[in-house]
Amino acid sequence: MVEFDDKAPLELLELVNKVFEHLDKSHSGVDMQRETQDKTEERICGFLKVLGYPADFNPNFCREVVHGDKKTLHHILFWMLSRLPDLHRKAYTARFLVPLAIPDEFMVDEEMRETMQIYKDLQAEF
Repeated sequence: MVEFDDKAPLELLELVNKVFEHLDKSHSGVDMQRETQDKTEERICGFLKVLGYPADFNPNFCREVVHGDKKTLHHILFWMLSRLPDLHRKAYTARFLVPLAIPDEFMVDEEMRETMQIYKDLQAEF
């Protein structure tokens, strides 16, 4: 327990990333030392949103996450580890439920709008 509390901020971020890897393989192979802070913030906070982490994700919260704030990361780790089976299912289904980002210039086409509506209907059924 003392060893866990003595972990450096980067080590805590790497630990969070290991739990992310367990939930979604797309997080494996990420070099936390080489990844930019903006990319880390986008990836970690984005995945926490997908998992349903109870936070408002304001810039201050995301900054605390990226800078390895112990209190914040300890809470995130506790939350994830105590819900691991549910989060595993949620991470799997989230791949299929995340809305597609289609540029507006493509949405003018009637066939594209119909296809997008079919896609949204299938997501709702899933």
